[in-house]
Amino acid sequence: MLFASCENSASVEEEEHSDPFGVALILNGVEIAKQENGVVSYAEGDHLELKVGEETNLITVRWIAEDGDRFVPDEAEGYGLQWVIDNEAVTEVEQHEEDGAWSFHLVGTGTGETEIRFELFHNDHSDFTSLPFEVHVEEAVSGMELRDDTGSAVVTVDSEGNVTGSIDVASGSQAGPFTLVFFDDQGGELDTSSEYELEWHTTGTEFATITADTNNPFSIMVDGVTAGQAEVHFELIKGHSEDGGDDHDHDHETVVYESPDIAVNVN
Repeated sequence: MLFASCENSASVEEEEHSDPFGVALILNGVEIAKQENGVVSYAEGDHLELKVGEETNLITVRWIAEDGDRFVPDEAEGYGLQWVIDNEAVTEVEQHEEDGAWSFHLVGTGTGETEIRFELFHNDHSDFTSLPFEVHVEEAVSGMELRDDTGSAVVTVDSEGNVTGSIDVASGSQAGPFTLVFFDDQGGELDTSSEYELEWHTTGTEFATITADTNNPFSIMVDGVTAGQAEVHFELIKGHSEDGGDDHDHDHETVVYESPDIAVNVN
């Protein structure tokens, strides 16, 4: 699931219990993930998700008693929160003094997947260690360009989603190849040579069709069918399928960027 604000609130009872049987993670008043009855589940999807460089809003831990009550132990009795992350090159926990003993932030430190376990420590030992929670961190993509075979930008999409330019092709002719280049949040070109693939969705195929350039998986050819206007938007996918290009299912894949609609003018 992506970290986002939400108006719904989770019911949380802060009662004192001695033995936790699970744990809940609460963000913006919503339980985004929990381990309960021996099962880890998420409010959306099957993992927690954030971008490289992203720091979440405050995430609060509530321990789950055998009867399902959410509670926090008494810090004065030596209880505290600890965690174990399999790969801190992917995500880290930041806990500031003002956050309190039971709250923290997750930070995306690099692309990849890792797992985090939460421990209820009592003095010098763990009273409870959670099952692993899965965290995926994706590259932050801020925009894209569609470049012609000279390297000139034909279409630019900025970080606000504003589109400059269009794809133009004559009726009965083919234009291209056009190469797609994506930018990270620092403005540098994203390396798409591995792990990524390109997909597009076209409306108005009676006017124009788009096919993959066989020489470059991030290049396209555009065929003008008849005078009119089509639209296309592109998706950058992390993960590989057997049928990239035009629309397909995203099982075991993540859409890391989706462009706005781009005009394809057939003259």
